Amino acid sequence: MDNSEILSLINDLKEDDSTSLNLAGKGLTSIPPEVFELTQLTELNLRENSISELPPQIGNLTNLFRLNLSNNNLVTLPAEMGLLTNLGRVNIGSNQLTGLPDEIGQCSNITWLYLTNNQIASLPSTIGNLTELTDLQLGGNAITELPPEIGNLKSLAELQLSENNIQVLPPTIGDLNSLLKLYLQGNSITELPSEIGDLQSLTWLYLHGGNQIDILPREIGNLASLTGLYLEGNNLSELPIEIENLENLVWLDLEGNNLTELPLTICNLTRLIQLNLRRNKLTALPPDVGNLIDLTYFDLEGNQIKNLPPEIGNLERLTEFHLNNNCLTVLPNEFGDLSELVDLFLSNNQIKSVPDSMSQLTHLESLHLSDNLITELPDWLQQLLDDEILFISGNPVAG
Repeated sequence: MDNSEILSLINDLKEDDSTSLNLAGKGLTSIPPEVFELTQLTELNLRENSISELPPQIGNLTNLFRLNLSNNNLVTLPAEMGLLTNLGRVNIGSNQLTGLPDEIGQCSNITWLYLTNNQIASLPSTIGNLTELTDLQLGGNAITELPPEIGNLKSLAELQLSENNIQVLPPTIGDLNSLLKLYLQGNSITELPSEIGDLQSLTWLYLHGGNQIDILPREIGNLASLTGLYLEGNNLSELPIEIENLENLVWLDLEGNNLTELPLTICNLTRLIQLNLRRNKLTALPPDVGNLIDLTYFDLEGNQIKNLPPEIGNLERLTEFHLNNNCLTVLPNEFGDLSELVDLFLSNNQIKSVPDSMSQLTHLESLHLSDNLITELPDWLQQLLDDEILFISGNPVAG
């Protein structure tokens, strides 16, 4: 669309008093000055252009409720943004912003603020004035710390801070009593403040990928509403006993930590559906693992487990079980009780044979036994091989 067509569109809006202007993906390098004469606008969409500057005249559009400037080349925002006191939903993601003006705090009616994939290094203290915010998206920036005033955002339900450079969270994070989802993956966090336990509404907590947490505070057990906890790739060698208080937890990811034994506290989380303990240093499982009767996904790949307790057979709802790359030599007969198994991974162990009870696993779609020490196949395993369900390369029998 050339400039004349854009001006024609703007003139048409003037005549019919329309409140919405969509100039997304029009190849603009700047905003036509005529746009700022449309003071009736409540919605302005300028996404996916090449706009490098937001002029002060943006402050003329005081009726704006929705503003979309995502996927442009903005480096700064003018102080006049603070005049847009009717703003409710703002998206300035995927630009090159290095910060926000203090005046952003005057836009106190914003409920959605999307600033992902910029270069923002810090937030102004006035961010705490946006007390109507329910959704704050700041993932993919360069933020190193949060201002204490972040705790003023009492309406916040989702806080996205993934892929930043945050090392420490302020204690005021615990004041976000409406928070449901907290995304902190891909930062450099080494410890959590005890106030994290004050987030009584929190249902999802993401702390994986890049963080280096050694110890979880005991107060983590106060998160009574938590359903998902993601801790992959930290330095945890133990868990606080209070973790067993997370009785609503259904997803727990502890992949790539330093656990040498499965804490009994986890075995008390009887609502767990998915448990990932891949790439730890486990050598055995306690009999209490049989308490986790709701598990459908269990991942123990890449540990040093030598044997499994008979109580493993209690996990009758398991559909996917990962045990590749361990030190297993035998499997308990109770494996045959895992009647819902669809995918079973046992490659790269030291297994010489499998119990005939496993012939009862009629839902199997894949059975991975490659790189073990199996020398012969009973008829039922031969049938699985014929049906391309069994994978057995790297065993003596395969030769």
